[in-house]
Amino acid sequence: MLDINFSRRMMLGLLVCALARPQPASGQTAASLIDAAPPLPGARVLSPESPENRLRGRIRTTLAYYYTKPVNNRDHNCWEVMHWIIAYGVEAELLRGGPGGRPVNAIGWLCYSGACRDRPLISIERGRITAAKGPQVQGHHGQFLAILAQSKVMTDYSMQSGGRAFTIADLIESEKLGCDVGMELTFKLLALSHYLDSDATWLNDAGQEWSIPRLIREELQAPIRGAACGGTHRLMGLSYAVRTRQKRDEPIDGEYLRAQRYLDDYHRYTFGLQNPDGSFSTEWFARRGDRPDLDRRLQTTGHILEWMVYSLPPEMLGDRRVVRAVDYLTTILWQNRQKTWDIGPLGHGLHALALYDERVFKESESSLPQELADDETTGEPVPDDVSKGRRPPAKVAAKPRKSAASAEAAPDDEAIDEESEESEEPAPDSDDDAPLLLPELRLP
Repeated sequence: MLDINFSRRMMLGLLVCALARPQPASGQTAASLIDAAPPLPGARVLSPESPENRLRGRIRTTLAYYYTKPVNNRDHNCWEVMHWIIAYGVEAELLRGGPGGRPVNAIGWLCYSGACRDRPLISIERGRITAAKGPQVQGHHGQFLAILAQSKVMTDYSMQSGGRAFTIADLIESEKLGCDVGMELTFKLLALSHYLDSDATWLNDAGQEWSIPRLIREELQAPIRGAACGGTHRLMGLSYAVRTRQKRDEPIDGEYLRAQRYLDDYHRYTFGLQNPDGSFSTEWFARRGDRPDLDRRLQTTGHILEWMVYSLPPEMLGDRRVVRAVDYLTTILWQNRQKTWDIGPLGHGLHALALYDERVFKESESSLPQELADDETTGEPVPDDVSKGRRPPAKVAAKPRKSAASAEAAPDDEAIDEESEESEEPAPDSDDDAPLLLPELRLP
């Protein structure tokens, strides 16, 4: 048993070191310190002056800063609110009525048919709960359910539309029925991989049998270049299917093995397109690219890094190429924090940082005393609106359930930059002034 007084002296010593740590020299960035750093280990106490610890602090300060700038339902539509949820998950808040409004849970607001810019996301179609697709709502079939899956929302979380009560499980059934050959299945694959057993089968509206392996097969036959946001979402869907299977300790075989090999090839190919400053190609996966446009750089590096951080094995997350990309993204978001970013690229960029913090730093802190786990170094002063404001709580991981692109060349299709927002059917109006009793989100 450790001597209590010795432990207290050790903690006090660490605190003194933290308070006395030097500031980096002018122009010095975490990237310049990373070169000499060994790969990040799976679990250890980070030295206060280590490059890893400085990067960790900068990531958290950046996430905390943007968390104090939430969206609101007067000025932001459902599509924008969904991208805010991508960044902060179940902790994402929405200000009701405008920038000075009362904060409500963003997921709860959308699930209870709360309107954003006078339009709700959720409605009833042929007796089933559904999420609208089109301008200002979902850009893709299954997108909202995929965001709920990434936020680890439980299947029994309640939803409401037209005075009728539903749950996330009902939305899952609607998305299963809507699977069809030839359509974009990217977000359905991500969502259903999370919520269903790996061997589950179901029938769509036309009576055709579907399964997760069939969704994988359909997505592997579809191109990366030419898909939404350069193909990063398609790669994320495939990655989610493979990683979920791995986390359940189930064999990687059949379509899962094909997907794993495909993703490994794309990992190697993507690193080959990386720029010297750590950013990824501004031409997505088409070729090398280093446009100076800052919005474009956030869009491409944010999306690509989000996928890479989620899909790479743990031992690769300390690779210098990954750390450089994380440092680059953190730097442009922090140094340009007064800039009005487009909410879509911003949400994905912040999510990339949150994923890296979760997979690299929070997992290594899970067994540490809180006094040590909370130590952070940013290398620069924290603005008052962050230091005095509310910091985003740590994400809670849900318990897992039991139960070929080449490196030399990418597909020839033209990449598109934005998600499609073509309308299929307008959603019904909603009374924004109606009181909404939003339930608390529950995580296991």
